[in-house]
Amino acid sequence: MEPQTINLPEPLASALLSYMRDRQDSATPNIVIQAAVEEFLTQRGYLSPPKKHLQITPASRGSGYHKTSINHDSVIANLPTQEQP
Repeated sequence: MEPQTINLPEPLASALLSYMRDRQDSATPNIVIQAAVEEFLTQRGYLSPPKKHLQITPASRGSGYHKTSINHDSVIANLPTQEQP
């Protein structure tokens, strides 16, 4: 595809620059605009969502929990609670 040139209205260009300043990483305007267009087209059904790989971290051996896929409610109910600061 040929490179495309777009002109952004001042409020949109200003918001884009503010966003990039706040992120403080190596994102370029092209990367941010490409991500925005991909999300826009995906939400409207013109682009398939990117495939995400599910990564499950298994419990360590000897955790003491058995059949957690079946007894998940009782396992969670017995977990120690964390106090909020």
